[in-house]
Amino acid sequence: MKIRYLIVFILLIFAGVILSTSPSYAVQYVSEGAWAVALVRGLGWEGEGIPQQPSLMDYFDLLSGRNFINVDLKDYATRLGTLPDTLTYNVNVEHSGRYHLIVYVDGNPMTFTLDDEPTASSSFSNGGNYEDMGTFILKRGVHRLSITVPNGGSVLALYLSSLAQDAIQPKGGWIANKVLDYGAEARTMAAAMDDDDKLPVRYQIPSTARAGQNGREFIFQSQSDPVINFSMTFQGPSKGYVMVDNSIVIPYEFHGGGMNPFTMRTISLGPGAHTAYVKAVSGQLPSAFVINQHDDSSEACVALMRMLGFSMGFAYQPVPYSIASTTLGELIAQSGKKKPAGKVSIEETVVQKTELPSQRVLRTYREPISPMRPFEE
Repeated sequence: MKIRYLIVFILLIFAGVILSTSPSYAVQYVSEGAWAVALVRGLGWEGEGIPQQPSLMDYFDLLSGRNFINVDLKDYATRLGTLPDTLTYNVNVEHSGRYHLIVYVDGNPMTFTLDDEPTASSSFSNGGNYEDMGTFILKRGVHRLSITVPNGGSVLALYLSSLAQDAIQPKGGWIANKVLDYGAEARTMAAAMDDDDKLPVRYQIPSTARAGQNGREFIFQSQSDPVINFSMTFQGPSKGYVMVDNSIVIPYEFHGGGMNPFTMRTISLGPGAHTAYVKAVSGQLPSAFVINQHDDSSEACVALMRMLGFSMGFAYQPVPYSIASTTLGELIAQSGKKKPAGKVSIEETVVQKTELPSQRVLRTYREPISPMRPFEE
């Protein structure tokens, strides 16, 4: 009799172990594709940045960036004629995105109008300088760009860049049919809330300095898609900008004296070689230039979100859509710098798993996202 009870007891323990390690098919999880759609809607970017017949790639592009458009200004010299004059260009934007309008200008301030949203050049104009004229959410398609140039002003180059300085994506990029884990959720939340500068600094990236035209260049290598910032030390007041890879322009203005370092906002870059060009429009160039890489590991991002009051599991654990829905609502409520769209239900933004194309197919996938309902793991 005792042997029979012992066998039954062992079988119950074994069954409990099996059940505890088996996946729960009653729990619904969120895919990375669904989370990307939810973020775009929750941050209020869908109306401006997503075309009427969207694909998941439109949402990924809008969040991640990685695109660069060089506007051909060849008509500028032949058509300008008597100043002032206004030139209008139709710019074909092949990928949705949050684009920075970057110009290389000289002389008096001028006006740039992109889809009826004007912005004027900054005080850096005199002497030939690069300027970031602001961020524009652009959906895939053709957009109208107008430039009004006054007497004593000229435009030498113009770019539209979404190259990852504001990238919102999991480590290594979005994968549509991958189940979202807490590490990926936390990393995208930190970027969406502009809180990735709170991640601890992991180490300094070595760089090679060389003299550039009217400035100084720093060449460095990055792995994966790190979160970095620049820290500069000045001997006295200085005003200028740092241009990264000819596509990201970050202005600075240092008023203090002594040897106190000035730390710029964080940006995220793709892997490979990069060049940071530093130009002082007034004052002196920095006496020291340090490139800091933040700890953007899944564990560090989860720890940051916990510190900010969000409920998080372990970095490797999948996120149930019921928890993701609550987290999304809290994120929207805290996104003061964005354009929140109010309550967004995560259930409406989860694409059925069987209909999700592979990452490779997604590069040319242009079918509407439908239906939007949760899937079971």
